Amino acid sequence: MLNIATLGPKDTFSDLATKQYIQAIQAKEPLQTTHIQYYATLSQTFEAIGQDCQLGVLPIENLSEGYVQVVLDQLLDTKLSVISELLLPIQFSFVGFCEELTELTDLYVQFVAHGQCSEFINGLEGVQIHMTQSNIESLVLAQKKGKTAGAIIPQHALSQASDAKLIDNDVTNYRNNQTRFLVLSETAQARIQGKEYKTTLVVNNKQDCPGVLGNIVSAFALQKVNLTSIMSRPTRSQIGNYHFFIDIDGHQEDAHISAALTEIQAQYDVTVVGSYIKAINTNDGK
Repeated sequence: MLNIATLGPKDTFSDLATKQYIQAIQAKEPLQTTHIQYYATLSQTFEAIGQDCQLGVLPIENLSEGYVQVVLDQLLDTKLSVISELLLPIQFSFVGFCEELTELTDLYVQFVAHGQCSEFINGLEGVQIHMTQSNIESLVLAQKKGKTAGAIIPQHALSQASDAKLIDNDVTNYRNNQTRFLVLSETAQARIQGKEYKTTLVVNNKQDCPGVLGNIVSAFALQKVNLTSIMSRPTRSQIGNYHFFIDIDGHQEDAHISAALTEIQAQYDVTVVGSYIKAINTNDGK
């Protein structure tokens, strides 16, 4: 039995991404049995990997909101490996349990979803906003609050809000909104020849050396390595001192990437979080 940790309860976007990953697993191994273990927070989900579960699926980056900081911070100091990534279209709906929108007094919204639906939320007047840990928790809390409450929920979860009086099917800021998810494991995955790969790594600036970012970029540029993203996170040791979370195209075993990493590792503490098959982006931007 393969136990997979994800943010619950059922029908969150994390749950949807996990089920998508399970379909991919079972397409290759039809006899593989799986069990999704739900957790109340992203931190708890991360901590369960390698303890109660062999794998975990966590959101790392959204099209409009950027990186999910709580997950990023966990990755900065982990022994887990990224073994896969998934890209999931993300669309939100508003459900209200009042007869008119003017009667709405309380809105429940997940803390990451808030930014993705900010245009709709900012248009509400006199409404108290309650941040939640998951989109389905938002729905549950709004249903408990009753006839003056509403929630921002995933479009695919509208069937769970059959008691809603008001529904706005799409309150997402961007029509092409999507979130990138990572699959993490204690064990790195063997390379499959002929596949396009991406590598995630962390450069720890523990020595507080000047010119760290410039040196990293130069090392990759010299070897013609394509950097797809660089994100800085504070070391929490002093103001102005940062670690760097980096995504690059290619596998860490590729000669040009290996050469660049060797140069960077001669100066800084580098952790390769994983090399994994690159997700196909079918988002046409419309």
